[in-house]
Amino acid sequence: MKARVMVFLALTAGLLLISGSVLAHHSNALSDKDRLTTLTGTVTKFAFTNPHVGISFDVKDAQGNVVNWYAFGGSPVALHREGGWTNKTFQVGEQILVRGHVNRDGKPLVLFVRLYHCNGGEMINPGQGKIEGDEYLTRVKLEELPPTRVMAVCSGKEKMPDVLGQLAKDKK
Repeated sequence: MKARVMVFLALTAGLLLISGSVLAHHSNALSDKDRLTTLTGTVTKFAFTNPHVGISFDVKDAQGNVVNWYAFGGSPVALHREGGWTNKTFQVGEQILVRGHVNRDGKPLVLFVRLYHCNGGEMINPGQGKIEGDEYLTRVKLEELPPTRVMAVCSGKEKMPDVLGQLAKDKK
């Protein structure tokens, strides 16, 4: 009888632990997967912490106003293992180019697909563009920017679509 009670308690505890982690995770449903957006800005904070790596960065809109954006992606463990990331991968004050999916609700949040240092070095989010036969990942892979174009966009010589203006239009 005592053994049955112990087994029951162990199973119950295990189920409770599993259900908590399932409920704690979230989806990326708020991200607009139909639009791959490009933003350039200056890093204000780099958080190499669980559950997702995040980068706060300032972007100037078409009127010259500074908007603080937040880009998030994979876990630190995955980014370190797949891309060699560390807590020093991005520095405050550094210019970056972010390609990703903005939130549908218009908040300045972006799920990054590609991150570039403005000097042309690319950092990749693990798993993006590495799976053959997946239509979405194939499309993202085709959207990669060569280093010369990254530097042209970062320096202002080339303009990418104005996502901030587009978001304002989308809200109306």
